[in-house]
Amino acid sequence: MDPEEERAQELELLQSMYPDEMTVISPTVFTIAAHLEPPTPSNGGTLKSGNQSLLVRVEYTENYPETAPVIELSLEQEIAADDNEDGNDEKANEEPIVLDNSDLANLRDKAAQEAQDNLGFPSVFAIMSSLKDQADSILQEKQVERERERDAKIREEEEKEQAKFRGTLVDRENFFEWRRKFKAEMAALTEKDGIHEEIKRRPTGREIFEKGLDGSKNIDDEDDDESVQEGVKNVSIS
Repeated sequence: MDPEEERAQELELLQSMYPDEMTVISPTVFTIAAHLEPPTPSNGGTLKSGNQSLLVRVEYTENYPETAPVIELSLEQEIAADDNEDGNDEKANEEPIVLDNSDLANLRDKAAQEAQDNLGFPSVFAIMSSLKDQADSILQEKQVERERERDAKIREEEEKEQAKFRGTLVDRENFFEWRRKFKAEMAALTEKDGIHEEIKRRPTGREIFEKGLDGSKNIDDEDDDESVQEGVKNVSIS
């Protein structure tokens, strides 16, 4: 079949397949916008849409489909529609996952590889399907990474909470360190208790006064008192 006729047939077929997404600029140049849906969370729920589209610009080469078409990729931000998502869904409140310029580099490589694999055949539909699958895969990988980071943060917080109720694991080194401190504390307490016992054995102020230990009564006075008492006992009344 004549290459020009093949291009015309493919263009007509693509217009029927992408009635709203395709814009024909000339018989050899057109664009197709692929809307990017949000990835699926691992445990269900709904994610906020990034309202992104992958815009694919296709230019037929003179000998297409015997040679690869020229493919250019860009990202477009769609006008956000009213969301019908449940506001109570925690995941719906997260920042949407979107493609960036670094992801476009991978998609360009994918488009070039798909075009080479289909040389000799009309390949735009195959290229579009491959790009859409690759874009969805990149978004899903980003979602998985986000969940992994979130789970790691949750585990870290849980471990911090659990650590509050866990003692220090005993090993040889910290056991001997604990024993050394324990002995030092016991020695200090023993010394303190000895001082307390010595204080307890000391006479009170009253005892000091009664026994004349304060110097108010000397030993001679005590001897005189005892002599008088002894004399009284020996006196007889006749």
